Amino acid sequence: MAILEAIHNDKAETPMKTFEIVLAIIVLMCGPAVAAELEERAVQADGERISLSVPKEWPAIEGHRTPAGKSYFQLGPADTNFSFQVYLNEALPRGTNAEKRLERSLEASLKPLAEKSVEGKVELVRFGSEKEGVYARITDRAQKLGEYLYYTRGFRLIGINVLGFELVSNDKDFLALSNTLAVIESAKIAGAKDKK
Repeated sequence: MAILEAIHNDKAETPMKTFEIVLAIIVLMCGPAVAAELEERAVQADGERISLSVPKEWPAIEGHRTPAGKSYFQLGPADTNFSFQVYLNEALPRGTNAEKRLERSLEASLKPLAEKSVEGKVELVRFGSEKEGVYARITDRAQKLGEYLYYTRGFRLIGINVLGFELVSNDKDFLALSNTLAVIESAKIAGAKDKK
């Protein structure tokens, strides 16, 4: 409240004063989100060990298997507006144009869903410090009661390994997506081979 009073009472605003006020508001609003304590958790996926940094208050990572016997892992706190899964795809052979292969694979897998979405098409977004990840987010055009509004699928290249993820959410503010991408970007695979 003191910040709002200062804004109201101080009529002589300078560019520096405005910057200080905006910075103070950002720190006050974002402080609690940044304050979450993280811990590293590891899972075993078909011969590979994956470690992820997740908020400490999240429950244990749940391991599952597909009908074909492939491992995947459910993450996320209970009673929230999102849930996401991670899985390890087959390693890419050396000499491939990995980034383009990931994009084509993601586009092809989401095309049937995207055509029925609000967006009407797959819109790819690169992420990561080296843009080694890609995702697409689609909005359900006919959301029913109790269903999630957004579906996001993506891949991140870690060495020659491909970490896949899927997120279902109701986060119009993109908070669940931001949290998911932070966890995915933290992922390390024990013994992951270099990219080049």
